[in-house]
Amino acid sequence: MLRLLKGSLLLVLITIASCCGFLLFGYDNGVFSGIIVNPWFLKTFHHPSSSLLGTISALYNVGGFLGSTTAFFCGSKLGRKRTILSGIGICLVGAIVQSATTNMGELIAGRIICGLGVGLMTSTVGIYQAETVPAKTRGRWLTLQLLGGAALGLFFAQWINYGFHNTTGRVGFAFPIAFQVVFLAVSGFLIPLLPESPRWLVKHGDFDEALEVLIRLQGPERASERLAKIVEADTLEKQKTTNEFRSLFTAGSAQNFRRLCLACGIMVMHQLNGINSVTYYFPTLTQKFIGANHTQSLWISGLTSVDSILFALVPVLAIDYYGRRPFLVFGAAYQTASFAIIAALLALGPTHDSKVYGIAALVVMFLYYGVNAATWLGPSWAYPAEILPLQIREKGLALGNICYWLFQFLIVEITPTALANIGYRFYIILACFNLCSTLIVYFCYPETKSWSLEKLDFLFARNGLLLTQSSFADAAISDD
Repeated sequence: MLRLLKGSLLLVLITIASCCGFLLFGYDNGVFSGIIVNPWFLKTFHHPSSSLLGTISALYNVGGFLGSTTAFFCGSKLGRKRTILSGIGICLVGAIVQSATTNMGELIAGRIICGLGVGLMTSTVGIYQAETVPAKTRGRWLTLQLLGGAALGLFFAQWINYGFHNTTGRVGFAFPIAFQVVFLAVSGFLIPLLPESPRWLVKHGDFDEALEVLIRLQGPERASERLAKIVEADTLEKQKTTNEFRSLFTAGSAQNFRRLCLACGIMVMHQLNGINSVTYYFPTLTQKFIGANHTQSLWISGLTSVDSILFALVPVLAIDYYGRRPFLVFGAAYQTASFAIIAALLALGPTHDSKVYGIAALVVMFLYYGVNAATWLGPSWAYPAEILPLQIREKGLALGNICYWLFQFLIVEITPTALANIGYRFYIILACFNLCSTLIVYFCYPETKSWSLEKLDFLFARNGLLLTQSSFADAAISDD
């Protein structure tokens, strides 16, 4: 029956299936923040040190790195659907290993396996959706993917953790980890029944099926014209591309290397803006800042996911009107000020021997969390899927994800040690990172709203190195 669906309903189902990839991303990012303060975990694993906790949390990102690397080499051959399904299968194995763990080695192995599967999916679901939705509403669909995925995944993780806060037995550890199987089942059911990306089909010479998919997605009226544009862009790229690996690092008329740098750069900046130094350790931070107990730290932490969902609605409603750059620039500037204020409050707190400063720091952190969800969560993942040309899209986004996972590993690994050794000064460093991000995005990143993926290719080719951040905004709206 699903094979007969078309139009908006089909786009909704593609979004739901894609969301599940980011649900695992958000869920796994959030669930471990509660696990590491779980009484059964602390007793069974002999109260691990802050550095060991940082390593256990961060090894998930090693798995994500390996998954993105796998997508780099295999994603183009497998296609969008089979790559996502491979990630689902690997995640299922990782979830089982983690929930059944009895020692540190098994827990670490499960974290890495789960990360590998999520790395495969997050390297692919953004491309899959970007290549199947209309240009004029592409921003809405892509940010909806992050709202329904990462933000909702975090919500489930934190409140399931809270639901088991009084449970001292193994179930309080195992159930939150095992629950991710629900998301895997939904996506695993939907993906085989959905169409393959028309861009991938064109790239591999299956024009007839690509036309059928375009008709299902956006109607028959202009499907042939859309197919012709995709074929034209694909043909021009192939004429100038003798080797996919070499073409990643060459300029040429398509400006591949510049576009790869834009994609990787935004993923690196997303991590250096400090979001995972907050996500992974929020329960720990509430205990440190205001002396909250285990139960209090979990429900306070759970409010961040509510905060995230509410604010993540903003780009869904407005990103196709205002564009990507205003969100990214404003978000980075606001985050600069937030971390500067947090650093000042935490520096003054011990001097005045008052919890008021810690409470104020948490309030600012809540606001930071919301603004990050509104400005960087969706747009930073949407942008790389839009900016990369078809011939290097899989490998380029995989490289962007590799950068993301490496820098997330760095942030998650150093956060507990940095807080223990340099305290509030760590937030000064994060403020500086955000200030740099503000300037880089403002001066180096072009706008992409409303343009079809193929017209972006032609615009880069036409403007070359003279392309500025205003080039797209000054041009006519895409007719895709």
